Amino acid sequence: MKRSVGLVVMVRMPDQSASVGHRVMACLQRRGSFNHEKMAPENFPGCLQVTCHGKLEDREDFYDALVRELREELGGNFAEDYVLGYHGQVLIETKTADKEVITFGTLVPIDFIRDLVRLDPDTGGLVYLSALQVDSLVTITDSMKQLGPNGLLAMFPDEIEAVKKGFEIFGKM
Repeated sequence: MKRSVGLVVMVRMPDQSASVGHRVMACLQRRGSFNHEKMAPENFPGCLQVTCHGKLEDREDFYDALVRELREELGGNFAEDYVLGYHGQVLIETKTADKEVITFGTLVPIDFIRDLVRLDPDTGGLVYLSALQVDSLVTITDSMKQLGPNGLLAMFPDEIEAVKKGFEIFGKM
């Protein structure tokens, strides 16, 4: 059975036009064009994904895998601060006969991203998505596997649901 874990990082972005002085946004990762582990082109280049996502290794539980993936994709400082005080909560849990996926969410100040994140070289960078943009997200299709989303904001369906749930939970904070 395939098992994977992810994290949607939500941030408070300064916004003087908002009544509370900030706006909550989802910090998503854009898929890069080259995978250095496989030394091959990346599938679905330019599509969006949750902030961090990866497969569990043998005998690894979901939390340990999440911390390992945070360290690999976002850097050790981010992973350590997450463990020390920004524990996430489950946004989406999907379990079928062939896969199990848990996606967590957390809310952090924007300077947490600026000061602690060190992106993996495979990434295409970070993208901030507002609650108003969630309805613009489209489901990734097979035609995007090599050429990408052609200007669309495309994600896998379970990750779209995780982002929506993240806004439901953290969007009013």
